[in-house]
Amino acid sequence: MTMAATWAAYEAREARGAARAPLLHAARNGTASPSLLWKETGDHVHDRQFSVIFIEPLVVDAPLPPGVPRWPAPGEALLSPALLADGRDEGIENRYGKHVGAIGPEGLADPGERLAYVRPAEGLFARDNAYPIHGFGMSSPWALGDAASVKSLTVFLSMVIGMLLVPAGLLTVVAARLGAAGRDRRVALIGALGGSRWQVSLLGLGEAAGPILLGAGLIAPLSVIALLADIRVPWTGYLLGAADLRAHASVLAGAALAAPLLVAITVVLLHPPAVSSRSTRPQGRPRSRAVKVMAYLCPLFLLILSWYPAAAADSGATPELTLVLMVGSVGTLATLPAVAALLISAAGRAVTAIGRRRGAPGTLLAGRWTQGRPGYLTRLVAGVVMAVGLLCLVQVYPSVNDPFVRGAREARAQLGLSMLVVAVPEGTPPSRTESWLRTLPGDARTVAYGISMSGEGPDGEIGPGQSVEVRPDVMVRGECPSLSALGLTCPKRVGTGYTMDPADGAPALRRLVSDAGVDRISVERGSSVVAAGQLVVFDPDGTDLHLHDLKRTAYATIGPPVTVEPLAQSWIGGAQLLSDQLRWIPLFGTFGVLLVALAATLNNLAEVMRFTRAIAPVSVLAGSRRVYVAVAAWTLMAPLCVAAAMGVVGGVWITLPLTTPPRNGELPGSTLALVVGVLVTLSAVMAMSAARGAVRESERWRPHHD
Repeated sequence: MTMAATWAAYEAREARGAARAPLLHAARNGTASPSLLWKETGDHVHDRQFSVIFIEPLVVDAPLPPGVPRWPAPGEALLSPALLADGRDEGIENRYGKHVGAIGPEGLADPGERLAYVRPAEGLFARDNAYPIHGFGMSSPWALGDAASVKSLTVFLSMVIGMLLVPAGLLTVVAARLGAAGRDRRVALIGALGGSRWQVSLLGLGEAAGPILLGAGLIAPLSVIALLADIRVPWTGYLLGAADLRAHASVLAGAALAAPLLVAITVVLLHPPAVSSRSTRPQGRPRSRAVKVMAYLCPLFLLILSWYPAAAADSGATPELTLVLMVGSVGTLATLPAVAALLISAAGRAVTAIGRRRGAPGTLLAGRWTQGRPGYLTRLVAGVVMAVGLLCLVQVYPSVNDPFVRGAREARAQLGLSMLVVAVPEGTPPSRTESWLRTLPGDARTVAYGISMSGEGPDGEIGPGQSVEVRPDVMVRGECPSLSALGLTCPKRVGTGYTMDPADGAPALRRLVSDAGVDRISVERGSSVVAAGQLVVFDPDGTDLHLHDLKRTAYATIGPPVTVEPLAQSWIGGAQLLSDQLRWIPLFGTFGVLLVALAATLNNLAEVMRFTRAIAPVSVLAGSRRVYVAVAAWTLMAPLCVAAAMGVVGGVWITLPLTTPPRNGELPGSTLALVVGVLVTLSAVMAMSAARGAVRESERWRPHHD
């Protein structure tokens, strides 16, 4: 259901994204002259970026964008409901003009998208800084709004498959084999009586029908709720639209029917066939071929994960490589338990030999117990191996970009809102910029700021065949009070200047050029007003400026697409976007680990119960109850400890693509040590519980016909 809902949400988003995409060229039979001016720019609310679309009709019958019920008058704006709710405390209602309505759902990528349509005031919008378009609607979506920052469907589904589908598959297999010992005896009896495979399948389906129907009954109300009302996904804040799910209700219904059907097929396939033979001799238990096949496939998936870092370093994380990474990770988590089971089963021969040589009945019995039972051992260790692997992924994924996110937050804490960068669009009359500058607080200062790239040879000149060193050049121009506030010496005459080392400037200047990576600044005395380019507005004392008011007055005076942002806002916004995207990892990872933990708990409890019943008569033959401790240690604790070690190996391996340069993910050794310690402790507790249960069972055991 999760995968079906994901697909439905992506399909609906792409359809609406294509419908609102601007037509830059006329249709085949349409008019050749454009009907609108269109320009997209970005803005931020709580450091989260969103799209602002400035639009102006050129003809009376200009088409409306999807979701816009009528043309707003000049100086009016329509906001999405999510943007209005999120930005109310930042004055979003009047930032772009008068707020006159909401954008309809058909014009939003999803119900929670933040978006604004703005019709600028008369005379503030020109062809120089806008696209002339002919209408809306293309075959593919435009990179606009949330569509520009959402991960692709391939990437998202790979996360769902690795962190939810694989643990759910493990839980299904474990549930299908709970009580397998008694069920297998019944199947053998049916085979001895002449029963067919079809009859065995019907028996298995009858036993599983109740739990399957119960699970389907629990999912049905949640599905109905999702079809009737929008649901906010916990922790991520994403709003899943009910209309999107209703539009693809047939796919969701198919998924709801397919889920119990797949579980039923799994139950049938995991039942051993009824062995029918003319021989009266007992039939041995067939070895599990599926376990061997899975174990043989494991090195292939490990090889894929080892190859991925080199491939991604050359071409980046393309959708194709992401699919390969998903296959390698999922395949490793699915097949590594089979490898561990075969290793433990093979070690059973050595344990048997030790018990025979030393005359230790517990060790001998445990060795015989683990030999030739790869299916039992796979189920026993699968939960531990997968849980460790998922925990490693949850730990490493957020750490890949953690230095970037942490650095951005530290920069915001240091800079605050005391320094703003204003991007004046090309073609803006200087008189507008001057009018806006007159509205600034009296203690604010402004300078013109620009970055250009220049190159020079080793000797300062560029000649044929010489290597050229390209570096950024920073220009700062302003009046004497502004230059002095940055710790700069003001030139004696207007139009003159000098170059200097940024390290010699005041802290405000060093913060301004910190991201440019320059070792030289050009300082010029003159007006800070620019016809196009960047202005820097700052408070000499480091006091925060009134960002929201300055944005509102800039849009009203300078005109679109002017931007007023704190210094390093693009860095901060990128960090916030990464932080929001990474919230899906712990969400899915936590659910996946819970599923694996549930599967491991059910399986291990069943094994403990079977152990206590099967081992109870042994004390009569061994003459000592200490045999229970030995058998429990070898058959339960030792395999789980091996599984913990294999899980660490698998966890380290599947995170190689995230920890190998150029990726900078980290998997702390302390985390692995803690996980192994906890698992070893739990395995010891489980073994002791099984031994104690066997002792109690032996006290009640009496010989009877089996």
